[in-house]
Amino acid sequence: MYLPKQIETILDTLNQAGYEAFVVGGCIRDHLLGRPCSDYDICTSALPKTIQALFPKTIPTGIKHGTITVLCPEPVEVTTFRKEEDYKDHRHPDKVYFVSHIEEDLSRRDFTINAMAYHPRHGIVDPFGGQDDLKKRIVRCVGDPNIRFQEDALRMVRAHRFCAKLHFEMETGTQKAIGDHIDLIRFVSSERIYKELKEILKEDPYELEKMTELLSRWIPELQACLVCSQNTPWHDTNVLHHTLRAISFLKPFDETLAFALLFHDLGKPETKTTVDQIDHFYDHPVRSAQIAGRICRDLKMPKKQSRQIVELIRYHDEKLSNKLKTIHRFRIQRGFDDAWMQKYFQLRICDIKAHSLKGQSSLEWLQSFIDFYEENKQRPMDFHDLDITGNDILKHTDLTGKDIQKALKRCLDLVFYDPGLNDKERLIQMIKSRRD
Repeated sequence: MYLPKQIETILDTLNQAGYEAFVVGGCIRDHLLGRPCSDYDICTSALPKTIQALFPKTIPTGIKHGTITVLCPEPVEVTTFRKEEDYKDHRHPDKVYFVSHIEEDLSRRDFTINAMAYHPRHGIVDPFGGQDDLKKRIVRCVGDPNIRFQEDALRMVRAHRFCAKLHFEMETGTQKAIGDHIDLIRFVSSERIYKELKEILKEDPYELEKMTELLSRWIPELQACLVCSQNTPWHDTNVLHHTLRAISFLKPFDETLAFALLFHDLGKPETKTTVDQIDHFYDHPVRSAQIAGRICRDLKMPKKQSRQIVELIRYHDEKLSNKLKTIHRFRIQRGFDDAWMQKYFQLRICDIKAHSLKGQSSLEWLQSFIDFYEENKQRPMDFHDLDITGNDILKHTDLTGKDIQKALKRCLDLVFYDPGLNDKERLIQMIKSRRD
């Protein structure tokens, strides 16, 4: 197994000093799968104080739990073999004690594919069948899955994340244990759910179809979307599958757009009506935007990102016509910049591609509007594009305060439709004539 020079140096130092030292966890898994390895953690029989004594530059990042960061010269976490007990909050151990053998340390880990170690002289240590599970392409807990999930409820989400990342299936016993202990998800913070959800959306959004109940504390609408059919000429699947299909078209991946697509139709189950055996979802963008706002707050997502997600959803089904007033509505009335428009177009493209063949026919008119927008986006659409400033208005007119802002808005409306009028003297004269 290839190891970076600094990792070899740390292992050699510990082993030559009479201690056992291994690289552990994900780097072994990724090596066996032929995936690139970038994160190397080291486990050793040496106690934290010994680790500090053996290396000139260290940081006691987690000395209470046996972790010392060794600077060699890049930071590498080196942790003493340990066991853990008493997870009263179903997330963190209340007791940690050091042990002598790598097998004992590996027994506390979450999944077999992460419970392997590598020693430069002795090779791979795999007491729980991780290599076999990699060949079977399954995610399976170390030991009793019921105990693993009671220890740390986040592992239920991580199990799905590894399935998404590696395109593996969940082992039956592990899957059943998640169902049996699903109520423990309440002990997992919103921030951690948000972090795991980002990774799942990036790796394989279809994994979320298996997680609707697990995520119901934050997004109960996913389950409703899973059972909400869409009997229309424009759709050929239920709401949730359409949503996940749309995310799968998001290339390259964009986190904000992925969440916007995940939430964009969450209001459909509530707004569904059926007339003459055809389903309709009137005003679902507005309801979906309201739901998205609540979820963004509950998941404690960044405020700027949350606002953009909500606005993208609110207008995701709006009719677009090749008219300047349509561009004016988005860019000037609503104040969206070009970067927002590009995200908006990408969201709508993914959404349309996830429709039925008949529904996908609307890609042509969307592309027509995108072309129209690109042809006209050099028009003045922001106060910074004007050949006049607030100071100019203050200097040459008697306007003050909010009246200056209103005058700038009138100027922008004027020159957007007629860029040739974007001249300071003309605009000042126009403002004065309005006052006369």
